[in-house]
Amino acid sequence: MRWSNVFVIVRREVRDQIRDRRTLFMVFILPVLLYPILAIGLLKLQSEFEQKARKVVVVGKENLPPAPPLLNEKNNRFAPSLFDSRDEAELMTVEVRPADGAWADPGQRQELITRTIRLGDADAVVFIPHDVRQKLDRLKEEEIPVFYESTHEQSQTTYLRVKEVLSRWREFIVEARVSERKLPTSFTEPIEVKGQDVAPQEEQGGNVWARLFPFLIVMMSLTGAFYPAIDLCAGEKERGTMETLLISPASRGEIVMGKFLTVVLASMTTALLNILSMGLTGVQMAKQLGAMSAAGARATETVLSPPSLASVFWMVLLLVPLSVFFSALCVALAVLAKSMKEGQYYMTPLYLVCLPLVFLTLAPGIELNLFYSLVPVTGVSLLLRSLMLREYDVAWRYFIPVLLPTIVYGGVALRWAVDQFHREEVLFREAERFDLRLWARHLLRDKEPTPTAGQAIFCFAMMLTLAWFLLQYLAMNGLATSLGAMAAGQIAFILTPPLSMALFLTSSPRRTLRLNLPRGSYVALALGLVFALNPLVNELGDVVTRLFPMTRAIRAAMEQMVGSVPSLGVAVLLFAFVPAICEEFAFRGFILSGLEHGHRERSAIVLSALLFAFLHVLLSLFQQFFNAAILGVILGLLAVRSRSILPGIVFHFVNNAMAVALPYWKETPAGARIAEWIYRDPAKGLYHGWLVILSVLVSAALLAYLWRSRPAGKAAANGERLVSEPLVTAG
Repeated sequence: MRWSNVFVIVRREVRDQIRDRRTLFMVFILPVLLYPILAIGLLKLQSEFEQKARKVVVVGKENLPPAPPLLNEKNNRFAPSLFDSRDEAELMTVEVRPADGAWADPGQRQELITRTIRLGDADAVVFIPHDVRQKLDRLKEEEIPVFYESTHEQSQTTYLRVKEVLSRWREFIVEARVSERKLPTSFTEPIEVKGQDVAPQEEQGGNVWARLFPFLIVMMSLTGAFYPAIDLCAGEKERGTMETLLISPASRGEIVMGKFLTVVLASMTTALLNILSMGLTGVQMAKQLGAMSAAGARATETVLSPPSLASVFWMVLLLVPLSVFFSALCVALAVLAKSMKEGQYYMTPLYLVCLPLVFLTLAPGIELNLFYSLVPVTGVSLLLRSLMLREYDVAWRYFIPVLLPTIVYGGVALRWAVDQFHREEVLFREAERFDLRLWARHLLRDKEPTPTAGQAIFCFAMMLTLAWFLLQYLAMNGLATSLGAMAAGQIAFILTPPLSMALFLTSSPRRTLRLNLPRGSYVALALGLVFALNPLVNELGDVVTRLFPMTRAIRAAMEQMVGSVPSLGVAVLLFAFVPAICEEFAFRGFILSGLEHGHRERSAIVLSALLFAFLHVLLSLFQQFFNAAILGVILGLLAVRSRSILPGIVFHFVNNAMAVALPYWKETPAGARIAEWIYRDPAKGLYHGWLVILSVLVSAALLAYLWRSRPAGKAAANGERLVSEPLVTAG
């Protein structure tokens, strides 16, 4: 082998790779942007998790010795001294039941305990024997059984916590013996905690599959969808058969739908075959391992026993929406690729996004709720786990909230793929080469008046990346709660990226950022919409808070942040003025202008509103998503119709200022009297019913007027934007 030739080939291939702009972005730039965004998302998902209180039934409390105490004075919790903190003690409630009647009969006791745990009346049952006090006084050992169900995660976790509590109680008993009777310190083990699993044998194996199969279904359906999508889209471009397909009688939408259904079939087939193969392999392994070890045969067969027919049915049923979602997403991504090689680069980031979402379901304590039901992949995985564990009360409650968003996400991705098929520059583009000199010359000489959609999305990703690194820097230096650092941070990671990109990437920053004087009617309309929508916004906020309650940690952090504000003026400056300026320039300025390239007006407004809402989710509160999305649509419509950023700034500032000033205003005597007349619940800012109805009517009229208004200078014949004339006024 002649190594000189090898190195020549290496240099050639490396030079060819780094000249491709998309390859350069996927290999070098995307990882820098992606991991901080994933970290923000995972931290936000983690912050929404709040540990639920466990319920323990203690039978025979009257048999306990008076000291050291096992329960508190009210007999509704274990003694706080048995926990590391009082908060841990609050997370475990106790229900005391006397050891008489059916509880005293050993034959009926087991049936009663099993029914209590499996019906959800308790997560664990602790049975105190009738002679435990006498045996402890005679320095004899006594077993205290703790009954739980291993197939139910909360029951199993409760057993471990109860076992820890009883172990600490045992230590206190030992200390009391050593102190009172002057016994040696080696005198230990006064009681023995004996766990007894009440879960049936056939369900113990189902618990293993319930954790494994959701992960496998996600990975296999994603893998089965991606490679066929790449071949059907990028592969056809590479083989030169795309042109033949496009001149056929079928429309672009029909072509995309045909490819989409083919990918769905491939995805479902791949997932089913992999799951079937693994299930059969697991059964055979159980038999072989059981034959090798007679002692471990029962345990091995229990763990690797095949799933029930009901579990198989639920897997096949939920595989359909999951395959639809992944197939639509993969087709949309594959259309963008010029070649099979380029399509492969899209696989890694897609896996990196999906893996944390499915790994989240394997974390202890994560259970299906309304929040997780809206998270892609995570909701379907948790729903499948609940169905396989026969937790039907939870599964039916969130069945529709899981399936409906998944179908909506897939529909959005499929619509995106259809839009890409209507763009000739996507279907017939050449490999994009990257040359530093040509790129710099393009920035200086060939700028467009407004940014592209790709530049708008890149700006959003840059904002999140800068926010992540800045927040980490502030946290390390103890400035996370500093009000000055908060304002500076918004200017740094929300305002600076769009302003910088508008100056360097566009030939008309004024047009990009909509720096025009609007008609006074639009400013008045913005003010009218703020006051008209406020009752509806507050009602929606209350509904969201009740459906998605904030955790105690987040609530305490918000109260601490609000309590640190010295005055109303500072609060309005930090929470109203600065966000209004920064966020409007970013989302209704640069990002909305970029999304209008290649997208219809309505699509651009909705996409910018969703990005606006996601920013609040990742950097603030998940509960703000719905309000931010709705207000983002209204702000985008104001910006497009007025062709100015000023009405949106006015709307944004007044809306935030009203929320900030409400607590201060209610504390004044005049404000308290007016609040009683306006609000039915002044603490939450909820208006009386007649004002809410009036708000609906007035808001509908104002929004209808705004929708019908057309900006000045817009071509009346075909509705196209003028790109050669400067935008001075709106009308």
